[in-house]
Amino acid sequence: MPASTLVDSTNSLKRSCSARFDRAEPAHKKQCSNDRQARCREERPAKSQTPVCDLEKLLRRLTKSVDHATVKALKGLVTGKEQGPSMTAMVQSIIEHVKDIVAERSEDLQGSAKLLQAELYLEWLREYTFVITAVQNVLRAKTSIATGKTLFSILFHLIDEFISAVDAYQDGWSHTGPVERCSWVMTLVEEANDSSTDKRSVLAVRAAEAHLRRFDAVMALAVKRFKSECTEYWELSKAIGRKQETLARSCCLLSEQTGFGDADDMGFGLLVTTREAMLKWKEQASKDCEPEDSGYET
Repeated sequence: MPASTLVDSTNSLKRSCSARFDRAEPAHKKQCSNDRQARCREERPAKSQTPVCDLEKLLRRLTKSVDHATVKALKGLVTGKEQGPSMTAMVQSIIEHVKDIVAERSEDLQGSAKLLQAELYLEWLREYTFVITAVQNVLRAKTSIATGKTLFSILFHLIDEFISAVDAYQDGWSHTGPVERCSWVMTLVEEANDSSTDKRSVLAVRAAEAHLRRFDAVMALAVKRFKSECTEYWELSKAIGRKQETLARSCCLLSEQTGFGDADDMGFGLLVTTREAMLKWKEQASKDCEPEDSGYET
């Protein structure tokens, strides 16, 4: 697929992002020190006040091994018809649990040891690694259960809610009200007055982008699996196209707020493989349904 197609799709969304960006103070590029990186890699989550939801329990189980019963339970929970928590609610629960884990680990930091704002978002990304690992394990496993829709839904909601959490912290406000600032995270004024933050900025951005590249690679595979298993290929193509546009706007916002993916590119460098796969699905479905030599132009 020509790269210009994705560029045009992203560029068409820039103006819609600009109004929101004008009121959002962008963060500087940042990094995480080596000793803190080691603490971030703990395999077991710290104790927190947020209860662990069923979705998180299943995903953590799938990071260790994949079995038919767990995959079936995951699909039933995410895309089943049974009444239960919405996908958004379950992912928001994971987000809050991750925030609690990072807070418990970092709450005693003071002075120059405080996290930069981008380091905070990097800590969150690191804690989401279990989700990526679980999805990757299911994609690699030999199972008779169709999992594409389930895995795509999990990852789409996770990245969307992560970006919303970043935006809320940057703005100090969310749809539920004011967002409390963490005392163990530097304000932008504190960062500007601390010369040690410059080097940390660069490394934090690089590390965050590496995590997002892995997310992108796994989510692109989930899109392709969803497409290959889909019996309503054409019917869903328009919905996939709309989700691609939503994802592009979200990447635009994340880049502007954090500098991830180069803010000058307005998020074009983020989740490129995933968005290309989604656009390809939409465009192929459109071509399949074009009337042959009808003489009609749209």
